[in-house]
Order: sequence, then C-alpha cells, then structure tokens
Amino acid sequence: MEFLCINFINTNWYNTHKDNKEILDDKNWLHFFLEKWKLQTDSPPSAKDLFILKELRAFLEESMDKILQGNALSKDQLDIINKFLSLVDFKKSIEIVDNKYTSALTPINRNFNWVIFEITASFVDLISYQDIKRIKLCENPDCRWIFFDESKSRTKRWCDNTCASLMKVRKFREKKSATQVASGKKL
Repeated sequence: MEFLCINFINTNWYNTHKDNKEILDDKNWLHFFLEKWKLQTDSPPSAKDLFILKELRAFLEESMDKILQGNALSKDQLDIINKFLSLVDFKKSIEIVDNKYTSALTPINRNFNWVIFEITASFVDLISYQDIKRIKLCENPDCRWIFFDESKSRTKRWCDNTCASLMKVRKFREKKSATQVASGKKL
C-alpha cells in the first residue's frame, strides 16, 4: 500500500544521498510524481510553489518523526495542517456512473495549492484512519525511509527487500568478522 504523503516525505532522502540533489527542483521528476498521483496541475510550479512544497515536506517529516516517537501532534502543528487544508476551494457536483448517482468534490482550480492540499490530506488520512503503529522508519541507517508495514506480524524492519538484504549481509559480515577475530585468524 502506498501513501502519497509517505512518498512525498521520502523525497528528502535525495538531499542527503548520492548527488545531494533536491529532487523537487527536477522538473521531469516532479512531472512524473504528479502524474503518478494524478495531480496534474493547470500550470507549472512557480518558485514560490516549490518553496512551499519544500516547507510542507520539512513540516510533515518533523510531524511524522513526532508520531513515530509516540508523541501527539501539538495544537500549533494541527493549526498548520488545517491551514494547508484550507488552501483550496471546492465545488460539489453530481454525476451518473454505472447507472448510479454519485457526488464528487472537485477543486475549483488545479494549481499547486491543490497539490499541497492533497499531500496534506493524505497525511491526515494516514494518521487518522490507519494503524499508526504500522508506520515505521527503515532500520537501515543509510536509508531511514518511512514506510507502512503491511505484514501480518507487523514486524517488518526495512522499507523494501533491497534494504533488508543489505542489512542481513552487513550483519552476516560483522558476525563473521567477529568470529575470525575471536579465533585469532587474520582478516
């Protein structure tokens, strides 16, 4: 199960790894991200939009860290979330889909305020309707991505199989090295 807000928060990883690149400044990547989450906008982001996106990411990352530590969000944090949720005006309409009436709430403008709203709404839905104990931080110290543990046992420790394999190999090598040192063998 993927969550928009988790995918968005994890983009900060690129700032601290490989090329230390701000992925949100990459127009091609941002286009792919928005397309993946069906968040195509009426116009490209302005410099101000990108600044707000980066601030939103930092705020959501800080909020998620607080939640992962078992702490409740403060009133100030809730106020900031509500501010982000109030950036968009919506209209309600009715349609017929598969011979049934259905109502839809759609944004009046599909600008970057709408993108900010959707990311924030995803965060709110995640912490409101999902089991918070399933939200975890990858135990690979070189990764630290946030992920949602869908395992039955709720014991998943790594964000994906790549990190799991890497950490298991590291543990094996450390154990092997310690055994060789203890037995007096040269490394």
